[in-house]
Amino acid sequence: MSYDVVALVAERPDDPAIVEALRGVDPELRLHRHKDTSVLQVRDGDGRLLATLEPGQRVEAAGEVERLLGAEVVAGLPDRFWWTETRARPDEQGREVAHRFADRLALTLGGAVWTSGAADFGLWEESEHPAAERAAARAVLVAQDRDVVPFSSWLSDAVATHAGRKTLQVLTPPTARLTYGVRTFLAGPLGRWVVRGQDGGHYDGLTGLAVHWDHTYGFLADKEPSGPNWAAREPDAAPEPGFLVGFAEGAGTQVVVDVSALHPGPAAPRPGRAAEIVAEHLAGHSPAAWGPHEPALREWDRERIARFAAERGPRASILYLAGPLGRGQPLAGQISLTHRGGRLLERVSIVAGFEERESVPFGALPDLVRALAAEGLLESLRVRHVPGHSDTTYGPVWAGPPTPVGVAIGPDRLRAIGLGRAQAGPVRGTLVGEGGDRALWYPVVQDAASPLKGLWLMQRQTDYLASASRG
Repeated sequence: MSYDVVALVAERPDDPAIVEALRGVDPELRLHRHKDTSVLQVRDGDGRLLATLEPGQRVEAAGEVERLLGAEVVAGLPDRFWWTETRARPDEQGREVAHRFADRLALTLGGAVWTSGAADFGLWEESEHPAAERAAARAVLVAQDRDVVPFSSWLSDAVATHAGRKTLQVLTPPTARLTYGVRTFLAGPLGRWVVRGQDGGHYDGLTGLAVHWDHTYGFLADKEPSGPNWAAREPDAAPEPGFLVGFAEGAGTQVVVDVSALHPGPAAPRPGRAAEIVAEHLAGHSPAAWGPHEPALREWDRERIARFAAERGPRASILYLAGPLGRGQPLAGQISLTHRGGRLLERVSIVAGFEERESVPFGALPDLVRALAAEGLLESLRVRHVPGHSDTTYGPVWAGPPTPVGVAIGPDRLRAIGLGRAQAGPVRGTLVGEGGDRALWYPVVQDAASPLKGLWLMQRQTDYLASASRG
């Protein structure tokens, strides 16, 4: 399914309200609960799947809805409202059912309706997962015809359902932009961003290289890039026309901070505190919202994050966060929680957007390292920046390689390595903090004459610190 309709309603869309709204569309329609998920399927009298709808989610952070759907859609709604999303088959009957259902729900419960683009990619086939556009033996394709594509519950569920068996591929028009959460996943080994070009062909949204459909692996590049000298070996492998458009020249700047902290036990700081410290130093405010997918609809609350993690027990968690609209710099990110015996490894990745590079607070980074170390929240840290949209979204254009800013190690790693050895690598560190809270900040950017040299220096420094930590 790829045609999306969201009903934002003032009252809770419970089962009776959903059934009544659907009955008002067509009494012959039937609701079925999907066997592997919590979503509901709408089928006609012949059993054809027309639409899939998700149980309503309470919206506590309206800014997240504005970020993804626009400010006008929440006008007139109360501070707390509900999000109900429907994905319909991209034909006339599917679109009509989704529209009429959402309209009746909004009319009954009070609210507004948002719709995606027509999603007419011409690839839809009914498959085993309700969010899928098409499936291959080792890949599942989800189409998204939106201005901003989030890591939605649909994508999250597709990943969980096919974990270890299939990669996730997301198909968009060239006008779409991805959130940081989606782009981060699709840039990894288990994802791919596929863009349908104006000519009807397809290309990879991160490399610009042409891709084609394969019944085993989904969309594949005609020539998959691999190795440091791949471009020299494949001089004819040119990206999609328009992919190299000089985007970086007029773009803003995105700064990404990655932090890892190892919590020793139940008395450790609650998850989320490291994200607060990074956000405050980088963007000027704490996160405003969090959730297990996007939009992050829950108000920022570290107590609730801790309860959520505890309820999952030893299972790993990825949580998404966002900053408040209109305050400080735009902010997005994610928190990964993994149990290691009796300890909890927390990895935080936050991106902040700036309209001008001159406004990036590079001078605050040593203080950020000091603050994290003082609260026992720093094992390692990495900072880089890249040209990008200041709203922290990503379009299918080449922005250039990320430029390293610096790396850091926390007190425990510094004690294990020793100050002398920690300072003997390719980049000399700046000692910050006092007593047992001392950490080392390595400002890679000041030693690099170019982004590529900076990448080389950061890799050398990271490799050196990893080797020194092993002894």
